[in-house]
Amino acid sequence: MPFKLFDYQQRLVDETRQKLAEGNHGVLIVSPPGSGKSVIIAEIARLTVAKGGQVMFFVHRQELVNQITQSFQKQDVDLMHCTIMTVGKIVNRLGKLPRPNLIICDESQHSRAKSYLKIFDYYKDVPRLGFTGSPWRMNGKGFDDIYSAMVEGQNVTWLIQHHHLAPYKYYSIKLVDDSKLKKSSTGDYTNNSIDDAIGKTIFGDVVKTYREKVPGQQAIVYAHDIEHSQATAAAFCAAGIKAVHADAKTPKTKRDQIMRDFKSGSIKVLCNVDLISEGFDVPDCSVVIMLRPTESLVLDIQQSMRCMRYKPNKVATIIDHVANYTRFGLPDTPRQWSLEGRPKKKRQNNTKSIPVKTCPNCFAVVPTQCRVCPQCGNEIKYDADKMEIDETASIEKVGEFKLTTDYSKIQTARKKPEDAQSYKELLEIAKARGYKAGWAYVQAKRLKMVN
Repeated sequence: MPFKLFDYQQRLVDETRQKLAEGNHGVLIVSPPGSGKSVIIAEIARLTVAKGGQVMFFVHRQELVNQITQSFQKQDVDLMHCTIMTVGKIVNRLGKLPRPNLIICDESQHSRAKSYLKIFDYYKDVPRLGFTGSPWRMNGKGFDDIYSAMVEGQNVTWLIQHHHLAPYKYYSIKLVDDSKLKKSSTGDYTNNSIDDAIGKTIFGDVVKTYREKVPGQQAIVYAHDIEHSQATAAAFCAAGIKAVHADAKTPKTKRDQIMRDFKSGSIKVLCNVDLISEGFDVPDCSVVIMLRPTESLVLDIQQSMRCMRYKPNKVATIIDHVANYTRFGLPDTPRQWSLEGRPKKKRQNNTKSIPVKTCPNCFAVVPTQCRVCPQCGNEIKYDADKMEIDETASIEKVGEFKLTTDYSKIQTARKKPEDAQSYKELLEIAKARGYKAGWAYVQAKRLKMVN
């Protein structure tokens, strides 16, 4: 029995099929991590196969192939009419596989890679769909020569408000010296420069923060290289917290066992290098610890939101030790996606171009729309020139976080009185803004909620 899609997922299916019906040869579908892209892909494949079509699906990692195969099976897709492989395997078998009526690729921010383009070029006349949570490349190149139309799903804010993503808290303090970070030809920071910027003494601080903020919760740690990831896992183990390291070179049997143990809860902290960024489904993970500074928006979104898979009563926690939020904002920061390329800009290492600011009273990281701090109730005056991170924070201060964000309070404080459906909601808005209950009563009378 196929899974019944949520309304927002069904809308994506319908709009995508409509774009194809309008004659678009390629359609890019954009939906945030955790929004259920696999289900949408499986439903489109099911409908195609049900009409006698042949589907070709590819992605760049075997783990993702395994996951989509399971999604297809759950959605009752006839696998006899599907080719599901890694991009490399398909490239090596061009001309030997059943000719598809529809091509689907996931994590299609990689669509500009030579292997992807080789497949698209070979099947020039076959309609293609690309799925991604972030159509963005560091080199600024667009996708308008691969896809002629784009369909966007609901944004992160909507998905949280409608219980499809978990609300989150965001903690950040810098444990890196940005002046030592150097970029490679790819545009991201080199591992050697990250080594220099982070140093060798932060592991105890990372463990201490975990114990203070999220003791006993399951956490995924993102490190920049294997040595750093292994050292972090060792520090957790030395503190009596079960932690393991895994990377792409970890033997498959061992890696599979690690993933099973993590999902079962016997492992509390999973340290890795990029392995659990794209498409890895860990619904029981409630914490992400970021130890890798990056200039990649795609990587930041994938890693920071990995803990936001929805579960009733769950509140995710993001611990950002490398101040990536100063480069990209928060998970719910509004973003304008486009198929077109963008000019490469030299990024300043500050928050002036990022829609977040710090409360001068309690140093909470909040969206610029907030005029009242949701943490302490302090009124915040907008001053772009003074929006900056506390550069004096040191490792010794990690136990006392200066930068925190409680997402649920921020969302409530953002609401206009007209958004409230009841007097009770107006009271919640007043509380989030630090106002007295009388304000809510006045608004309720104005909106005719009370006599």
